[in-house]
Amino acid sequence: MNLKRSPFLICIAIFLLQLFVGGCEYFQPNDEDLVLARVHNQTLTLQEAVHQAPRSLLNQDTLLAVRHVKEEWIENQIFEREAVRLGLNRNQDVQLRLDRLRSRLLKNALREYLLNRHEEDLFVSREEASEYFQANKERFILDENYIRFRHLTTRTVQEAEQARQQLLGGVPWGEVVDRFSIRPEQQLQQSDHFWPASTAASEVPMMNRYLGIIGIREISPIESYGGSYHFVQKMEERPEGDHPELEWLIDQIAEWLYLERSRRLINSYYRNLYLQAQANNELHQMNVEEMDLEIIRSLLNRND
Repeated sequence: MNLKRSPFLICIAIFLLQLFVGGCEYFQPNDEDLVLARVHNQTLTLQEAVHQAPRSLLNQDTLLAVRHVKEEWIENQIFEREAVRLGLNRNQDVQLRLDRLRSRLLKNALREYLLNRHEEDLFVSREEASEYFQANKERFILDENYIRFRHLTTRTVQEAEQARQQLLGGVPWGEVVDRFSIRPEQQLQQSDHFWPASTAASEVPMMNRYLGIIGIREISPIESYGGSYHFVQKMEERPEGDHPELEWLIDQIAEWLYLERSRRLINSYYRNLYLQAQANNELHQMNVEEMDLEIIRSLLNRND
């Protein structure tokens, strides 16, 4: 039959074509559902890999993080299949360890649930951290000398010499860092803080030694280390036994107070569950101190 003479068939053909194109578009998988790997009937999707990868590594090198997750997942799947084939999953000791891991996982999941549920109550403001510092200032004493210093790292010795001369000539530190440093943001930020003398610039041992020798505002000689050129300038020093500035500690104090509130919340929640189990006659336990030690020793010998 000639299609040119059949409007009905033309309509059918157009309808089927639209259905086919639309269907392909509808069933096209999302990028997050992309299967990165398959072992037997188990699959790893891109979404699962991103969820499993450490956030810090994802931010630093996304593709490397995803590749590490994929390779580790494949290795785990292959080993798991072999262990099951050998019947190790039915081993009593393995079952006991799996039960312990399951209990620990559920405990951690409950803990995260409680912390998220009480997030507003656990939050510690900077004002609260500051008040705690002022009320307990005598508890915060420097256990060694602390120093504030500048550390400049350049690609060539010529750049290091130019940077050193400009600092000696009064050029602002910020301009020198922007012009010559290979890590300008990091080294500018580090120069605003005090650091323990024992670990200051410890990634370049010679610079750490110079900081223990040079005086305030003095600049060290230039040294080559790790394919780069370095020098340091000591700016301030606080002696052992002195009180630190609040800004040095406020973030750590806030974190400590948050952890302390979290600990009290978890302990209180556990205590309520414990008492409830006792009241419902669901908790039974023996007094370990009254047990026969010989029974325990015999069990140990049996396991050996």
